[in-house]
Amino acid sequence: MKIYYDTEFIDDGTTIDLISIGMVREDGAELYAVSSEFNQTAVRQNPWLLQNVWSSLPIRKNPPGMRGIDKLDNDHPDVRPRTQIARLVADFILDTPDPQLWAYYSAYDHVALAQLWGPMINLPAGIPMQSDDIVTAAKLAGLTPDDLPKQADGHHNALADARHNRVMAEHIDSVINR
Repeated sequence: MKIYYDTEFIDDGTTIDLISIGMVREDGAELYAVSSEFNQTAVRQNPWLLQNVWSSLPIRKNPPGMRGIDKLDNDHPDVRPRTQIARLVADFILDTPDPQLWAYYSAYDHVALAQLWGPMINLPAGIPMQSDDIVTAAKLAGLTPDDLPKQADGHHNALADARHNRVMAEHIDSVINR
């Protein structure tokens, strides 16, 4: 069964630091989690992450008139420590019959996912060691990224993006099966 997923992360050229992960199975089951441990300062100092990712996270805003920096709402039910996210993701994948991981431009997403358990050698048994790529599938079907359905909203929210990954993959499958 296919699992469509997306991650948001900080990439400094050396380290990929998971911010959030969203997963959607073919049967409709979903998982969404935000790390309580990513470097919030690094996100706020990166204009692209601040504009595109920070705004989709559960943020605790300062009360009007109070000075200070908005922070991640660590009391929100989606915000969890990485070890807990690793357990949730493993359970989600391992509860899936014959799991296949699919992501859009999947290379970095797979690294962000795999690093939940440390180096690749630490992947739990049953977790796929690779992710299939929606862009590659589109190319093999004779499609370009412009031929794929466009996402209306929720860009860079990992769960919204995972849902859209499913839409794109289903479109590719419909083209192949015509």
